[in-house]
Amino acid sequence: MTDWERSTKMVLLEQIRPEHMQAIQGHIESYDLKNVLDHYLICIESTAIKKKKKLFGGGNPDQRTQIAVVTPQWLVIGAQGENIGSFGVLTIQLKDAIAKDYKDEPGYRLIPDEGVNVTGPFTGRIGFEHNAYITSFIGLGAEPAAKEFKETLFEAITKAQG
Repeated sequence: MTDWERSTKMVLLEQIRPEHMQAIQGHIESYDLKNVLDHYLICIESTAIKKKKKLFGGGNPDQRTQIAVVTPQWLVIGAQGENIGSFGVLTIQLKDAIAKDYKDEPGYRLIPDEGVNVTGPFTGRIGFEHNAYITSFIGLGAEPAAKEFKETLFEAITKAQG
């Protein structure tokens, strides 16, 4: 059983919170990605609230927000935790991405959860390197929007790599 209560909804780019959209636009400008959001296929907002309290009780519940945008060539992921000030943004070209349903990953047996792992060379500063080959987890709820997001992402990757 997951430690997170997740919910996912479809949104339009215009519905993304201004501060999140500003961070996404800043990332796009920093990496000269220009029209990366043009012709997007799907955009979701996923929220997660930590269900369990920290060790020995106490502590505030943690809440996280993720935005994910799939275009025919790109995946844009933005995330912010309640206790993490800024909204971090990563992008990856779908032709270089590997996406797996988290249920199919070995870690699922130890830590059950809902979502997608995306692995590949992301654009952005990750750790100490630029364009690092990493895995990013997109947490999803059980809503139809989450299922549609997964299907759209997997299909877009297949087409981009076709």
